[in-house]
Amino acid sequence: MLSIFSTGVFAGDGDGVNCYDAYEKKFAERGANEVKDGWYENVVITFRQGNQADCVLGKVQVEKGSVTQMYLKNVDGTYQIFTKKWKHEESESIVSNGISKSRLTIDGEIINVIFTTSIKPPKKKIAIAPSPDDL
Repeated sequence: MLSIFSTGVFAGDGDGVNCYDAYEKKFAERGANEVKDGWYENVVITFRQGNQADCVLGKVQVEKGSVTQMYLKNVDGTYQIFTKKWKHEESESIVSNGISKSRLTIDGEIINVIFTTSIKPPKKKIAIAPSPDDL
């Protein structure tokens, strides 16, 4: 799927759920804060085909609520520009609930950007009262 990488990347945890699905489920459960315009480092960029997904780190620029530029992070901390071509150039990658709208490359890969720093914290659990026998 990702021919630009020579090493394997996290594709799932072995239980049939790929990395994109796991992130999407977590964001659906907890919600996300608004992603404002600007540059974001250490976002997760997902590449999907069928049930397979590769998740890599990157940095992106958000303008008017849409992802406009993408870079993939190299192991040494440097970045390389995302060079894949979009099937529909006119479609925008609008960010909603911390995840960008899916976009399709001419190679048939579905791309999303996940803004992990925008996820809301887990809901706090209510403390259970002790048993009267423990008093």
